[in-house]
Amino acid sequence: MPLRLNLLAEAQAEEELRRRDPVKRGIWAGGFLVALVLVWAGALFINIKRHESLLSALEVRLALQNKSYAKITQNERELADLTRKLNDLERLSTNRFLWGNLLNTLQKTTVPDVQMLALRCEQSHIVTEGTKAKTNEVGKITIGKPGSAVERIRLQFDAKDASATPGDQVGKFKVALSGSDYFRKLLGKTNEITLRNLSPPALDGAIGKTVVIFSLECRLPEKSPK
Repeated sequence: MPLRLNLLAEAQAEEELRRRDPVKRGIWAGGFLVALVLVWAGALFINIKRHESLLSALEVRLALQNKSYAKITQNERELADLTRKLNDLERLSTNRFLWGNLLNTLQKTTVPDVQMLALRCEQSHIVTEGTKAKTNEVGKITIGKPGSAVERIRLQFDAKDASATPGDQVGKFKVALSGSDYFRKLLGKTNEITLRNLSPPALDGAIGKTVVIFSLECRLPEKSPK
């Protein structure tokens, strides 16, 4: 049987060892992983840029909507303020004191030998300034309060009693005023007509009779347009 000698066996063995070298395979594997990381990083970078662009567009839309919201909120506040003022004016117009009704009642309310001399009215308004809404440094909002006004009216009736017994008709005149429908509605249950002044009997040279000068007073319930 012939013998065969492979003179390249040693070289082939060395080549096989180089081919199976773990370092070389590690280099190839590392390169492949680096390539994958680069691809992943590129895709992530593109994705980030796309989301940044979307975020910028959303921020622009949000800024526009914030401006619109601020304008709408301002309009709502102005509308509420105008509505409140209109309501106040309407209440003021319906609650105001009407002199015609009072004078008509006095004209119809008469007592024999009693003559009206003067009608006095003191009308005042107590005004309370409103406060604006405030926002402190931590963003807490303190709600403002609208202003208010209170109307106070005092009426005084000066009259003369020239009856046979001066002073006897004072109480009757007071009862006649208090019993009228107008004054019952005007004064309510808590207010009444009171005697303020009563002079001693004295001679009235104009009519040649002894008379008594007296004053009746009443205070109307306070009213407010609020």
